[in-house]
Amino acid sequence: MNIICEYLETVKEPLNKETTTLKNTMTAVSYNRWVEAQNQEFVEYTDHNIPRRRRGKGIIFRYLGINFEEGWDNKTIVEVAAGSTPTLGFIEGNATKIAIEPLMARWDNHRASAEAQGITIITDPYEHVDIKGTYGTVDETWFFNCLQHVIDPKAQLEKAKATSKIIRVFEPLGGTVNLAHPHVISRNTFTEVLGDFGQIFKGGTEEGFHSFDCYYGTWRRED
Repeated sequence: MNIICEYLETVKEPLNKETTTLKNTMTAVSYNRWVEAQNQEFVEYTDHNIPRRRRGKGIIFRYLGINFEEGWDNKTIVEVAAGSTPTLGFIEGNATKIAIEPLMARWDNHRASAEAQGITIITDPYEHVDIKGTYGTVDETWFFNCLQHVIDPKAQLEKAKATSKIIRVFEPLGGTVNLAHPHVISRNTFTEVLGDFGQIFKGGTEEGFHSFDCYYGTWRRED
């Protein structure tokens, strides 16, 4: 039994109140289906090239109107499904950085590298992390090319809406369901939870970047 399968034996029931309120949405896949997707993603995710990752995240930041150097001091930021090279590792300043990535349970070297950069690594799925109980209301939550892989995309957006002042997204649209991607994301995935706050990036616009159209933008809580 692999690490993620062993983990899932312990999370068949919700772990906290946040999870309980989110677990029954129509967009969820089963835990077993998510395990299959995670296992396949581990096989397919072979590009850990840091300069290439930095370039890609730099493009995302440019479209979102932000940069790596400014605006991050004293912020608490959650990056969901951060991959082996969290975007949080590229930003400057003294932010509290929380990267949620179940596959870090297998990527020992990448986890050690991220932790050496001051990033807290959480290997539970986002649905099972008690954000508000642990961190209070966070300043920002980031979704960058991850929602196709998760247990429940809309539940994750709902959770971010309930626990974050700002949500930044850059997510591919369309495609088809396959073993590593249990969801197809559409503009409605976002608008039905957060309203239509974003724009469409046309796939292929940037060389060596997303070939699919993407939904991107910044949602801000209205206090």
